[in-house]
Amino acid sequence: MFSFRFRVGWLLLPFLFMTSAVLAAETGGLEQRDIVFYYGSRPPVEDLRHFDQIVIQPSQILPHEKTALLNLDALVFAYVSFGEVARNSEDMPRIKTKWSIGINPAWNSLVMDMTDPAWHDYLLEQHFGRLWQDGYRAFFLDTVDSYLIVTSEGKIREEQETGLVALLAEVKRRFPGCKLILNRGFEVLDRASQYADGMVAESLFHGFDPVTGKHAPTKEENRAWLLNQLNRAQNEFKVPVTVLDYVEPGNWAEAEKTAQQIVKLGFMPWVANGDLTWLGQGRLRLASRKLLAIINGTPAQQMDQELFRHAAMPLEYLGLALDYWYIDQLPLPIEPLVGRYAGIIAWLNGEALDSNGRYESVCARLKPEVDAGLPVVFVGHLPSGVACRDLIDYQGDLQPATDSLELGAVSDRLGRPDNAPVVGSGTPDVRARDRNDAWLTLSDGEKSFHPIAVSAWGGYALHPHIISESASGRRDWLLDPFSFFQAALRLPVQPVFDMTTENGRRLGLIEVRGDRLFVKDEQGVEAIDRLRAWIEKNGAPVTLGVIEAEVNDEQHREKLRQFAAMPQVRLASHTYSHPFYWGVFEGKKDADQQPYRYSVFMQDYAADITRETGGTVTFLQSIAPQSPTLLIWSGDGKPGPATLAAAQKAGLAHYGGGGLRWQSGPLSLADLSPAVRPTEWGPQVLTPLTGEPLFAQLWYGEALNFGKVSDWNHQLDLGRRLRVSSISIHADAFLHARGAELLDQLVEQQREENLLGVWVHEYAQRVRAFQTASIARDLDGNWLLFGDALRTVRLPVSETPPEISGDVIGYSDLHASRYIFLARNHAILKTAGVKSGNGERDGKASALRLSGASAPLKSWHLNLDGSATLLFEPRGPLTLEVPVSCVLSMDGQALTPKSQGSNAVYVMPEDGASGEFRLEC
Repeated sequence: MFSFRFRVGWLLLPFLFMTSAVLAAETGGLEQRDIVFYYGSRPPVEDLRHFDQIVIQPSQILPHEKTALLNLDALVFAYVSFGEVARNSEDMPRIKTKWSIGINPAWNSLVMDMTDPAWHDYLLEQHFGRLWQDGYRAFFLDTVDSYLIVTSEGKIREEQETGLVALLAEVKRRFPGCKLILNRGFEVLDRASQYADGMVAESLFHGFDPVTGKHAPTKEENRAWLLNQLNRAQNEFKVPVTVLDYVEPGNWAEAEKTAQQIVKLGFMPWVANGDLTWLGQGRLRLASRKLLAIINGTPAQQMDQELFRHAAMPLEYLGLALDYWYIDQLPLPIEPLVGRYAGIIAWLNGEALDSNGRYESVCARLKPEVDAGLPVVFVGHLPSGVACRDLIDYQGDLQPATDSLELGAVSDRLGRPDNAPVVGSGTPDVRARDRNDAWLTLSDGEKSFHPIAVSAWGGYALHPHIISESASGRRDWLLDPFSFFQAALRLPVQPVFDMTTENGRRLGLIEVRGDRLFVKDEQGVEAIDRLRAWIEKNGAPVTLGVIEAEVNDEQHREKLRQFAAMPQVRLASHTYSHPFYWGVFEGKKDADQQPYRYSVFMQDYAADITRETGGTVTFLQSIAPQSPTLLIWSGDGKPGPATLAAAQKAGLAHYGGGGLRWQSGPLSLADLSPAVRPTEWGPQVLTPLTGEPLFAQLWYGEALNFGKVSDWNHQLDLGRRLRVSSISIHADAFLHARGAELLDQLVEQQREENLLGVWVHEYAQRVRAFQTASIARDLDGNWLLFGDALRTVRLPVSETPPEISGDVIGYSDLHASRYIFLARNHAILKTAGVKSGNGERDGKASALRLSGASAPLKSWHLNLDGSATLLFEPRGPLTLEVPVSCVLSMDGQALTPKSQGSNAVYVMPEDGASGEFRLEC
């Protein structure tokens, strides 16, 4: 009801989304617009955009969150207490008691006089006016009928109702075009319906008692009366009705059943907890794909954290975007985590034995989440203490074993390598209460140890049985992280956004960093000229990161302009002076111990993070005005908070750092970074494979070592497609006698793989979208996807094929996954076939579909005659694959396939790849 407390008994607390405020004004009614109520802090904007109407409490959100919400294609309603003022609210110092006509004893709040012009003026100026200036164009009016608490039938009540209606009319007059949703107000509907764009009432099937905090079914007699009033509002007065019901967080079965009942009655549902801080169930339910990652330390230490270095990559493959929470700095959020997150993972440091109870509050906070069904996974160490033992339900004292141990039972799902050592010393004394939960059992002859287990509450995997480390620093998994995390987090079958594939083709990336771009080789030819000849011969999209300080005269500038004019080339900033060790900008004391801090030394230049980041944009645009705004990090690629903030302030997307931490031997997935580093200052897109330190290690040590990149790219597409195919080099590689020859081989291998080539800024868009993509599911079982720049989702091949539609272009199967191609950033994914009489789909797949294309899709349209029209953005010669039963034509002329197998393959030369294609099956 008020700033931090809201009445839920017979006053409402709503949150609503609608497709565009402009659309709402044009179409009027809100009856078919899905609604969500969220009164907590940290609104999950990307998830809330699935709804057409959102109701929020403005005092609970920060300015940047408000801006993000108002920028959605939705109608955002601001909460306004229309008829009461809480005694602890910020309004009280300015409220005159004579404006009140009584007390609401349930909340000890003032019931306001709806006839008092002073109260009208206060509301209009201090609430509606301020919110209008903040950008809100819709309001949810709570406590509309509070006057009923302190007035009896007769003249006084009639006067209050007259004043109430007059105030509604004045709101509509003073704020033209605004939308109003009322919490109840049945007694004045005959006069107020003309001002009401919607009405909300709660507790039709389930109510909430704010005194006891309990959720309970509504009494039948109360339900009958309320249902009569709701039908009257919607049928007689044509006011769209939303019903808000309450169940315990995580009670999805009851929430969905209740939503179905409300829909059948003809009303819009939202079912959540009494505080409206749980993202519950409406006609849509959000399908969580965020994982709360609890770690120690600070954001500056993120890239060195074990969770980030090892676990984040397989979690990304499973479709999970990580939300890092630094437990040493902030307590966990008070709002329910179930519904908002798919689960929680904690990789705590060795201090987790925690003799002083450091993590007790964390475990106590997580206990109700586990009870509500949210899985929690601990990796590395288990925290001790009463609350943690109650949460994790383990036996043992966690003290490390010192004797040798023997290997006992091992779960098949553990994926333990045959050559994995049997580690004894350091194994914690821990046992799962139910031995069937143990995935790994060790024994000293008397006592059993279970260092890895998956249970009903989640699971754990403890040192030293997670990762091995060689003397050279190479790390290898001692378990299958994909299998373990899938099981411990109880991940459901739902679409997984994929960053590696588009239109059925693996993405290909070629990135050149402009180090020593104008240095000459032994024949006196500059590296940029060698690079240009190489690009012209190979034809694939190439991104060049330019170090501004190296382009130090007009001749260089002109040559770079001509280079940027090549159709295959896009430029990006590679900083101003190419800092190697970014810690110097954070005042790291060991900066002087690094081999070097800058690769370009200039007289009278002092290191400046603004100059190195946003300060390069003007130069780049003067050389290539059409270039994307992208920064490629130099050196170690570990910008700290201040540097990241400088890039964010300049509006720079940024890329670099990460990749493979290779020491020796074959590629190890435990040493492969995630694709993205989420930070408070925006996401840092990481190098898929070869960062600058690794390039220097491979290339400058012995050029032939760089041939390993081809093998690594191949390995990252075996069994699972984990990465795009990536070539990352320095311009001065072309100064090496074998440079162009070796790089020709790598590009030829990419060409043979028939990739879809993209520039780095396009790849960065897709990876950044992975952090913001969201999924919901409606009551009919259809998936609603916001993929932003991503155009591919995966499902197991065992699932029924998708229905081809205006949103879904086609699919192809690879390994154990079905890659489904989307036509746009907001798509509905349905199971193939149409619903039969029993409500189930027949599962019959349509022959009309695209099986693969080597270029990004520009448009896809289903025609009335059952054919489809396609248009691509050509990147050189275009290859298309379609089912053999289909015919492909371009500009009205049928094409002849080059080959046929399970699919017909069509190849169009570059000059014939930009026409309109028609697919008939």
